[in-house]
Amino acid sequence: MSMRVVARRLGVLVAIALLLGAACAAAWAGLTVLPSFVVQADGHATISQVGLAHVVSADWWFSVLAFAGGLALGVAAWVSLRSIGWPVAVVAAGLALIAGATCWLVGELIGPNDFATRMAAGRPGDLVPIALKLRAPAALALWPFAAVSVPLFAASLGPEWGSEPRTRRRRRPAPDAEVPEPVGTTVE
Repeated sequence: MSMRVVARRLGVLVAIALLLGAACAAAWAGLTVLPSFVVQADGHATISQVGLAHVVSADWWFSVLAFAGGLALGVAAWVSLRSIGWPVAVVAAGLALIAGATCWLVGELIGPNDFATRMAAGRPGDLVPIALKLRAPAALALWPFAAVSVPLFAASLGPEWGSEPRTRRRRRPAPDAEVPEPVGTTVE
């Protein structure tokens, strides 16, 4: 595969990674259950115990989307660039980091943000949802982990690409062993 073809495929993969990151950001903002604080008459805010448990919903959904997105990018990288060899794993990790950063940044932009300003503007009885935020940045590591696992497993468990299939060699009889006569023939 020529460098021009590799560069073109790499450009397409980067575009796919950016689009996948934005799509995952929209899914992250849509699927996450954000708990709300209730503004009280005296100005303070309260949240229920269930609401406290839902605070990690954003991290959980980000992790699920990171694993699925990383696998998708790993498959895309393997299918389009497997002929370049081991660098496909590095490419898959880079693509996954691009998609993960896109998902994180776009998701925080399209989700509710600036919690302090919204809380200050709240009136008694208002429900103010928390900001969509990634509170566990280690979840970003799931993107490259999942992406790299695809080419590594495919390379180690699959056949060698471009090589001839191995054929079984026939055993040669030992020099002093009798060679049986073929059945159905006559010997003269």
